[in-house]
Amino acid sequence: MQDSAGSTQGHHQAQGQRKLSPAIAGIGAAMIAAAVTVVVMTSSPTNVSTGDQSVSNVKQCTLMQRRLLVSTDHGSGTVRFRASGWLSPPFTITKEPQVIVFPLPRPDEAPLTEMVSVEGSATDVVVTSEVTDLHLEFDLSGAHNISLTWAPRKTC
Repeated sequence: MQDSAGSTQGHHQAQGQRKLSPAIAGIGAAMIAAAVTVVVMTSSPTNVSTGDQSVSNVKQCTLMQRRLLVSTDHGSGTVRFRASGWLSPPFTITKEPQVIVFPLPRPDEAPLTEMVSVEGSATDVVVTSEVTDLHLEFDLSGAHNISLTWAPRKTC
């Protein structure tokens, strides 16, 4: 009988160990999951940050605005620029170049020709570009039409 009691006791110990074994396995699995989570969490900000930087770089690389410079060497007067239905505020020309910023950006892929009208009354008007070799000089009484070809340009 002792053997049967012993074997029953051994059976209970084996069952206890089996019950203990899944608990230990569960704790071990939880520790592994926690370790994986820690590794993923500590490495994710780098990946997310890199992704955000790529998005920021894409956002920063945009089409340049259409811009011209207006000045004079020895003249004077007031001019306005008109293009694509837009009319600039008046500019009193000086020797210091003033930037005329048109509302539309430069084209994306192919050059685009646009008729720009310079209106007003001024002598020795100088129109130049910051990014091309455009250089025009003229006296103005009324309007002067300029056919400009805007080349594609991006800010990156």
